[in-house]
Amino acid sequence: MSFPLSIIPQEKFSEHPFLSRLLELHDIPKQLYIAGNLPEVTIDEYGRATPRILSVIGSRKNTNYGRNSVEKLISTLAGEQVIILSGLAYGTDSIAHSNALKNNLVTIAIPGSGLDSKVIYPKAHLNLAEEIINKGGALISELDPNTPAAQWTFPARNRIVAALSDAVLIIEASDKSGALITARQALELGRDIGAVPGEIFSPTSVGTNMLIRDGAYMIANGDDLYALLHISKKENKEITRNYTKEEQTIMDILTEPIEKDLLLIKCNLSPQQFMMTLSSLEMKGVVEEIFGEVRRIG
Repeated sequence: MSFPLSIIPQEKFSEHPFLSRLLELHDIPKQLYIAGNLPEVTIDEYGRATPRILSVIGSRKNTNYGRNSVEKLISTLAGEQVIILSGLAYGTDSIAHSNALKNNLVTIAIPGSGLDSKVIYPKAHLNLAEEIINKGGALISELDPNTPAAQWTFPARNRIVAALSDAVLIIEASDKSGALITARQALELGRDIGAVPGEIFSPTSVGTNMLIRDGAYMIANGDDLYALLHISKKENKEITRNYTKEEQTIMDILTEPIEKDLLLIKCNLSPQQFMMTLSSLEMKGVVEEIFGEVRRIG
């Protein structure tokens, strides 16, 4: 597998609104190698891009809580003009890319290596990289295509992630996480920083809880994420009372949050019918499932 590459020199960055953000850096990349399609964006008077560029980063050793947080938060952005940017690494990065693709959002990867398939890091994510490109996204690197990942390449990559973003969302981070370096760089560039709060005894929550203490947006739900991105949530005009008989049965039970398995028992539907009905209600935007619990929205 080999990705066709284009090269954009530094002097051409200003011609592309997305790449022009890199000119804010002290150490501007000399050139960028691109595989796939760079997004067409417009920049408003506040310096915000449309579509918004949200970087999602965090621990490579994510917990189930971290995975669930990424999945849930990115799913709330389905249908919005948002691009998910991350670093293709193990853990949070790959989960972010995969869930962006799952929700039909364009995603961009900036790995800590060159873009030749022989060196791209990590090798295990080569298929993910190909899917990102095939679904309208891109891989970006300032490194010569044959440059393997090294200890120095990741901090260097992080400044590009920070510069290209409208906002940076940190899911999990230890007190010495590289995600905190990215957050600090983004803050210096005037980008908005969001962090998911975590359990106080978890090592992967030390960094995120510290960021929130120091003034980062606390991101606990989709509404918080929309606020971080300075976008308005689309009104769902289909939230109506025109439910099917099966949908109404479930809605009548959901006077308060309930475990999914218990809801199945109470509604007296077959498992297949239950899943189809629940999916229909989720698509209408009137119910959501969080960690195995089903609840009404609004």
